[in-house]
Amino acid sequence: MKILTINVRGIPSGSSYDLVSANVFQDYDAVVVNPESLDTLFGHNRIIYYNREKNILTTEVGTILSNLNNVRSEQVNGLLGRGGVVVCFMETIKEYNYEYTFEGKKQKTHISNYDWLPHNIWKLSRAIVYGKGETIDYINSGHPFSEYLNKRPSWTSYINTEDCKSWMVLASAYGTHALAIGKRVGLGHIILIPSYYHYDNGELLEKCIIKLLGDKEITSQPSWAKAIFMPGQEDLVTKITQINEQISSFEKERQSLRDTFNKLERWKYLLYEKGKHQLEPVVREALALIGCNVEPQPDKDSDGLVSCDYGTALLEIVGSKGTIRIGKLGELIKNMGNFIAEKDIQVKGILVGNPFCEDTLNNRPPKDSQKELFSKELIESAEKQSIPVLLTTDLYQIVCNILKGEISEKYKQSLQERIFTGKGLIRLIH
Repeated sequence: MKILTINVRGIPSGSSYDLVSANVFQDYDAVVVNPESLDTLFGHNRIIYYNREKNILTTEVGTILSNLNNVRSEQVNGLLGRGGVVVCFMETIKEYNYEYTFEGKKQKTHISNYDWLPHNIWKLSRAIVYGKGETIDYINSGHPFSEYLNKRPSWTSYINTEDCKSWMVLASAYGTHALAIGKRVGLGHIILIPSYYHYDNGELLEKCIIKLLGDKEITSQPSWAKAIFMPGQEDLVTKITQINEQISSFEKERQSLRDTFNKLERWKYLLYEKGKHQLEPVVREALALIGCNVEPQPDKDSDGLVSCDYGTALLEIVGSKGTIRIGKLGELIKNMGNFIAEKDIQVKGILVGNPFCEDTLNNRPPKDSQKELFSKELIESAEKQSIPVLLTTDLYQIVCNILKGEISEKYKQSLQERIFTGKGLIRLIH
């Protein structure tokens, strides 16, 4: 039995590779894939992003992966045609964009974590719906995969039964959510199963694959035989247990490292993001890192309330594809007036902007355009109103310096003073 596993561990006969390094699929009896992302399908070190946050690949990588997907989809047909089995965990579809040049013009296209499948199967991935659950109230008991499905693995996606009428439903919930489906293709079988998987169930999954391949010689091991050990087996069980514990520990460590990486990656929102849910929270966190007390105001007009030893201020945070205009300052001044009228407390205003957020950092404002980061009227009015205007790109550099340990508490105090006593455009980085 030869089984290729991609992003799946714990299958006894499995050989673990990715879509780049694996042999042609026809070399195997079965292929088991968890298409969690392009990184796990092709290898983390091979995926190069132009913009990771927006899932934009470089042109070179996008083109290479697209060509490789075409080759692998043909191999899936070849494997199924000769009676092989393809098992795919039902993950939600993830699309990745990239640009390519055709006849001298730039074109945009995308690939997904299901493009390695033949088109007649791949198009079903468009019907996969995100939704988490643990309920499985129907299992096709006559199918070889019923024993695995009886473990009732949890799921994060499903297909509406109306969208997979040409497939056999192997497990479902509520009569409408197909959680596992199967189809005969050529002499082989393709199976989609729930997204959750634990490597302890790898042996059971292999057993189901063997049954599906048609090996009638398999007999379920009786309970009394499980207590009998061949010479050397007990030592192997101990070692396997130790390795499983190490794998579990490494997986926890990997997840912790990924979480830390993503937290640091999020600071880059200061360079290119805009909006209430992306840019605003990170600006507030940057000001808190400097040492200010920051309170979000979700039910108010302002984007946050900031205070320190030098005073209290309302935030107005804006990202823009171009020059930031005076209208944004008008909104801030209006919010200040409302706050003073309501609280009877004096308050400043701070405008934090990310102008030309879609341009590269060295092209803000665009060269030879005679454009300004902030309009002249905005800066002049901010000076008259004693309102400081900050750049998110300056805050980004401050954050980097703090994370590197290059900024002292005394310097943080000086930054607070400059922000709260300044007016007009204040550059935090010289």
